[in-house]
Amino acid sequence: MPLFAYRCSSCDGQFEKLVRSSRTPEPTACDLCGKETIKKVPTAFALAHSELDAIRALDPRYKRMVEDQMAKTPEAEPMRHLSKMTPFDVVDDPGDPIDF
Repeated sequence: MPLFAYRCSSCDGQFEKLVRSSRTPEPTACDLCGKETIKKVPTAFALAHSELDAIRALDPRYKRMVEDQMAKTPEAEPMRHLSKMTPFDVVDDPGDPIDF
C-alpha cells in the first residue's frame, strides 16, 4: 500500500497518508492547519528484492564464490551424468515409450 507525502503551502507543514486503494480519495486539506492548500510531494520508494538479490548485495563476489565451490565439488557438475548415459541407438530394445 502506498504511503503518500503532502506539503501545505500555508503552514509549510508536511504529512503522510496511507492510500489503501485507488478508490480512496486523496486528502484535500492539511492535517496540521486544515487549509486546502496541499500538494503531493515526491518521496523515496523501496524495491522488493529476492533472497538471492539480498545475498548478492551483501557480498558482490557471490557468483565467483559459488563458481569456485562448484569447481571444488565434482559431484555437483551436471555434465558428469552424460558419461553414464547409454545412447538409444546402441541398445537392442530401449523398452516401452513413457506415457506422460
